[in-house]
Amino acid sequence: MTLRVAACMLALAASAAFARAQQDPPAVPEVRVINPFEPFDRAKFEQAARELGATDEQLQAFGAEFDELGVARAADNLLRKAVPAFDQAVTAYEAGQPVAALDLAKVLAGTESKLLQAHTRYHLARLFLDSDDPERAIEVLNDYIEQSINVSPLDGEAAYYYAQSLAEVPFVDDAIPRFRAFLKWFPDASERFRAAAHQRLLELERQRESRLHQLADGMKKTTRDLRKEKTGEPVQLDQQKYIEELDALIEMFQEMEQQSSGPASGTGPSSNPAASSALPEGDGKVGDLNNRPSLADRWGDMRDSEREKIMADVQNTMPPQYQKMLEEYYKKLGKADRK
Repeated sequence: MTLRVAACMLALAASAAFARAQQDPPAVPEVRVINPFEPFDRAKFEQAARELGATDEQLQAFGAEFDELGVARAADNLLRKAVPAFDQAVTAYEAGQPVAALDLAKVLAGTESKLLQAHTRYHLARLFLDSDDPERAIEVLNDYIEQSINVSPLDGEAAYYYAQSLAEVPFVDDAIPRFRAFLKWFPDASERFRAAAHQRLLELERQRESRLHQLADGMKKTTRDLRKEKTGEPVQLDQQKYIEELDALIEMFQEMEQQSSGPASGTGPSSNPAASSALPEGDGKVGDLNNRPSLADRWGDMRDSEREKIMADVQNTMPPQYQKMLEEYYKKLGKADRK
């Protein structure tokens, strides 16, 4: 009975937005067979940091934090000390302030430093991922991989979050080989990232084998597309397909229950293990890696004049590619807050 109820709930939830359309998915490049990531070059990194204004004292602090915090955190701290605008943007992101996306985009648009671009893209991608917008995170990380690798020790974490973003869409067949590549190419990555990647990989491989999980993942993506209020025929066709397949599954499990000789429903353990294990209680989380305040709630709590100021800044100061990205992001925050 549990599986039937869950399947019905999925069908009802997805049907609520039946008339809206599917967004074109972000481009996902082919998986590279040869590892494109090079070992971290500390001398090259420190020279790039000096060019951004890092002082001898700040570089000494970086060296002291290298072993204590790990090279990725130490490097990010160094750039935050050397570039106040970057520190302000990351601080806003950590505090859950909606202006953080705009502040990060300003830093990204205003620098020619590949090192600063890498760190800014990393944080902007994480912001989008935390805001339940993995498609936009993929777009930013595509730029990271094409333009920003091999200048920062954040490469390993960027590779992890790229796989995680693909899994959240969900692009399961794209995410699995990228989690495997992360584990192969970054053996010295933080254990919490490697443990999270192993766990997520196992979950994805199980999901790929489960017909019901495939339906649930597909409906999850469709629901996200519908929430963006874009209309058209493709999503309606997808929606109808999911409902028809769910109806077939419900009918199949009804027949299985009728044929079962186990205890009556509600009086003992189910004779069908899938009924209690096929549907997880939500998305897998990675400890505190996704522990961020709700940006949608913060956006909703702001005064109208504050929101209008941010949107005016987006429209008047951002280059076209960032303007479109931020307009869609803040529009999505507004819809999430109303829900």
